Amino acid sequence: MKRYAARGAKRWHTPGHKGKFDTLDITEIDDGKLFPADEIERAQEKAAKFYGAKACRFLLGGSSMGIKAAVMSAGGDILASRTHHRCVEEGVYLARVSVAEIESRPQSDGLYDPPKPSEVEAAIKAHPEAKAVLIVSPDYYGRTAEKEIADVVHGAGKLLIADSAHGAHFAARRDLFGEGFSSVADFCVMSAHKTLFAPTMSAYIVLNDLALQDALDFNLRLLGTTSPSYPMLAALEGAIDFAGKNAEKYDGLKAAAESFCAEIETRRSDDFTRLVVDAGAYGKSGKQMFDELLRRGHVAEMYDCRYVVFIVTASDKADDIEELKKAILEI
Repeated sequence: MKRYAARGAKRWHTPGHKGKFDTLDITEIDDGKLFPADEIERAQEKAAKFYGAKACRFLLGGSSMGIKAAVMSAGGDILASRTHHRCVEEGVYLARVSVAEIESRPQSDGLYDPPKPSEVEAAIKAHPEAKAVLIVSPDYYGRTAEKEIADVVHGAGKLLIADSAHGAHFAARRDLFGEGFSSVADFCVMSAHKTLFAPTMSAYIVLNDLALQDALDFNLRLLGTTSPSYPMLAALEGAIDFAGKNAEKYDGLKAAAESFCAEIETRRSDDFTRLVVDAGAYGKSGKQMFDELLRRGHVAEMYDCRYVVFIVTASDKADDIEELKKAILEI
C-alpha cells in the first residue's frame, strides 16, 4: 500500500476520494505488480501462527461476523453459554437451526460464570442432536472457561466454537494470560479492536479443523463485502506485529493492576487487564460511578447495576491505571 501511494499516480479508480482522504486507502488493483495477490494470505498465516492455530481469516465485520459464519458452518443445532452474544441468534436464524442454552446457576450477584465442563457434558447428553457447542471465554468481566471443555466437546464428537472476542491479547503473553481457546477450538473468534492496537470492526477467526475451511470461507463470502478495506486488513496484520513487539508492557500493567485491586473493591477476574470495580461496595450503582468518573475524565467500557468495567491494553501505561485508582478513591 505504501509503495503504491509513493508512486503518486493519478487515480482513475475507486475509492471516490482518490487518495485525498487517505493515500493508503485502495482496493483491488489487479495486475499482481501494484498489490501482489498473496500479501493478505501471508498476513493471515502470520496471525494463525501467533494464535497457535492452523488457519486464520481476517474479519472486517467484527467478531459478530465470525460467530455467525462459525454457526452457519457447524451444520446443525448449537448449544451455547447463557452469556452468549445476540449474534448467535442471528447466525442461528441465517443457518435455519436452533440454539439451546447450557444450564448453569448464577452467582450470588446474579452474574453467570462460564459453564463448567460438567455442565457442558450434561447439555450434550440432554441435546445429543446438537452439532456444536459455543462458549464465551473470556467474557465481559474477564472470566475464562476451563480448557477441559474442549476435551468434553470433542470427545462427544461435537464442534467447539469459542467466542473469545475479549481475548485477542491472550496470545501475546501466554505466561500471563494462559493459552485461551485459539489453539484447541474448531473455531475461535477474537476482536482485534477490543484489546489490540486495531480499529473498530477488525477481528480474527482462527480454525483448527481444516475440513471446515471451505464451509467457513463460503459463509464469510455470504456475510462480507467484495470490496474489503485494505487499510483495515493492514491494521489486522499490524495489530499482530504491535502485540509481539510490545508484549513486555504487560509486566508493568500487571503490577499496576494488582496494586489497583489491592486498594479498590473489585470482582474476581481471570484476566488482570479487565478491572471490574464493585460500585455497590461503595453504596453506588454502576451508573452512578460511571457518571462520576466521566465527570473526572475517565470513560469506562460498560456498567451494570452493580459493576463498572475497565479495559487495560498495551496502549495504556501503568500511570494511567494509577490515575484511575485515584479518581475512584476520590469518589
